[in-house]
Amino acid sequence: MVSKLRGRLLHAAPKRKRGEILKKMGYSEFDQSHLARLNRVLNDPDWGLLDGGHDSHYSDEAFFRSFCAVMEVDANIVDAVISDIIKAHQDRIAAFKPYLWVDTGFTRKNQPLFALAAMEQFRHLYFDSQFLRLPMPLQMKKARRSIRKHMADTGGELQMWGAIRQYWFFHSIDRAILLDVNGDIIGEREGPVPSLSSCSLR
Repeated sequence: MVSKLRGRLLHAAPKRKRGEILKKMGYSEFDQSHLARLNRVLNDPDWGLLDGGHDSHYSDEAFFRSFCAVMEVDANIVDAVISDIIKAHQDRIAAFKPYLWVDTGFTRKNQPLFALAAMEQFRHLYFDSQFLRLPMPLQMKKARRSIRKHMADTGGELQMWGAIRQYWFFHSIDRAILLDVNGDIIGEREGPVPSLSSCSLR
C-alpha cells in the first residue's frame, strides 16, 4: 500500500505547483522552509512521518494528512499507510543491535554495485549478545577496545573502502557517537543517516 501511494503521489504532485499545494494545505503565506518540507516529504521513504518536525500549522503526521487531503487520497488509505510506517519503525527499533560502522569517507567512482554490496559487511563491527546488558560507560569502553583491535588487525585500511578516518558507534537506531581511530570521542550524530556511497549505514 505504501508503494502504491508513493507511485500515485509522485505521479500527481509534479503536475501541480508546490505553492498551490501549500496554499490549499492552509499556508496563506509560505517561504522556502515550507517548500523544502514539502519536497522532503515527497522524497522521504517514510513521508517525513519520523522526522519529529513541526511548524505553526502542522506536526509531521498532520502535514502528511493535509497534503494527502489536497491530493484527494482516501483517508482510510492514509490511515493504513501511517500505521504501516509507524509499525515498521517500531519493529526496526525492537530489532536494533548496537554496532560500530567504519568510515573511510568513501565516494563511489566506477566500482560495481555488486562488489560494494559484498564488501559492505567489512564496514560493520557487531558486538556479542551480552553487550546490550552493559551500562553505557562499559559499552563505550568495549567500543573503544574494539576500535583499537580493528585498527591493529587492518593496519588502518579496508580493502576497496580505503584508509579508516573514524568510527560511528550506533548505540540506538538513529543516534551515533563518533570516535577517532584511537577510540576517543570526537562528536555525535542524530537523525537520518546519509547515503550509503559516502558515509551511510544500511
